Amino acid sequence: MLGVNQDHPGLYGKTAAYYATVEQQGRLTLHLHMLLWILNSLSPQEIRDRIMDPNSDFQKKIVEYLESVHVGEFMTGTMDEVKNKFRKI
Repeated sequence: MLGVNQDHPGLYGKTAAYYATVEQQGRLTLHLHMLLWILNSLSPQEIRDRIMDPNSDFQKKIVEYLESVHVGEFMTGTMDEVKNKFRKI
């Protein structure tokens, strides 16, 4: 998946480095935490500079992406249903 020691890139591009650790949850299931460095990707400072530039196409695309993947819902109903429930209390 990461393309490490392979003749092909990984799913996210050519992997420059990675660090991962497996952790046990309360229900004894395992899950992975990973840091992945992609070769020739933007540095944190370059990302910050592009996000802070109000004329940046990068900033516009990041905001569009974040707004498209964020869903603000409650497990017990819609916003109106939850509001109505607490108005009655």
